[in-house]
Amino acid sequence: MKNIFVFFVVGIGFISCDRINDPYEGLVKPVDGGTDSIVQIDTSSFCTFANDAFDIELNDTSYNDTTSKFRKVLFEEFTGHKCGYCPPASKGLVAKTEGELKGKAIVMSIHAGDFATLTPQKGYTTDFTTKEGNDLQAKYKGGNTAPSLMANRSNVPALAAKWDGIIDSLNKANFYDDPVVKFKIRNIYNQSIKTGRVDIDVKFLKQYSGEDFVMGVYITEDHVIAMQTDYAQTPKDIPNYDHRHVLRTAVTPTFGASFYSGNVSVNQEKSASYCYEIKQEWNGDNCSIIIFLGNANTNEIYQAEEIHVKSE
Repeated sequence: MKNIFVFFVVGIGFISCDRINDPYEGLVKPVDGGTDSIVQIDTSSFCTFANDAFDIELNDTSYNDTTSKFRKVLFEEFTGHKCGYCPPASKGLVAKTEGELKGKAIVMSIHAGDFATLTPQKGYTTDFTTKEGNDLQAKYKGGNTAPSLMANRSNVPALAAKWDGIIDSLNKANFYDDPVVKFKIRNIYNQSIKTGRVDIDVKFLKQYSGEDFVMGVYITEDHVIAMQTDYAQTPKDIPNYDHRHVLRTAVTPTFGASFYSGNVSVNQEKSASYCYEIKQEWNGDNCSIIIFLGNANTNEIYQAEEIHVKSE
């Protein structure tokens, strides 16, 4: 299927399990492979936690059932704490996603490249870099031209002057009003061991032929207070800057895990589960899980969704 979005050209190990009819009762083995089945995965990386570690009654459980008509876009912003031109662009983007694009867009800030290096003697001691961010920077060359932005990985990272044009083109193409899938997400988080499991049900709303789908699962942290260069301020080094939607890790491989291969009919459903860990130095109250369904061959993201680690 051709994407209607024609304006653009678009740590922890992977732990996943496919699910049977009662999707939340323990962990189960993957189904056999085939042209119309979920791709078989390595069972050696399954969750090893006791079943009650993810007991719904004992843990913080949240749900996200995307019954709305919107198709959410993932905006990936390449930035860095030593990028002095980044704060105004980043604040403007976040303001749009919390305003006119609320419910239609997700922001993920990727600290990578020259602007993300540490300079302890000047107070730049917080390491925001990740393996996944470095992977994305290496592939898309975004980290050394910050601030730059990708929308669903369907465009070359664009400098800040072009961001409004990107958003306008999405609006004109009615991108948000043409969902590809419906996501139903349940997240179960055990705060005592800072570990959780996210269960994802996918209902396809479009027909596909011979497609290779991947599922990506990332963790972000919001409101991280640390040093930031801002050329609009005097002095330019801001010690208590509020860093928003920072990429912390990927639960799946950087460009997604094999999810489904073959033909897809309208209303066909597939599911998967992924386990994750929130590191001690992260504030779990401010962490979110971003998921996306994408194309394994082009890396383009078809649709994204987000759920908070802790229920609101």
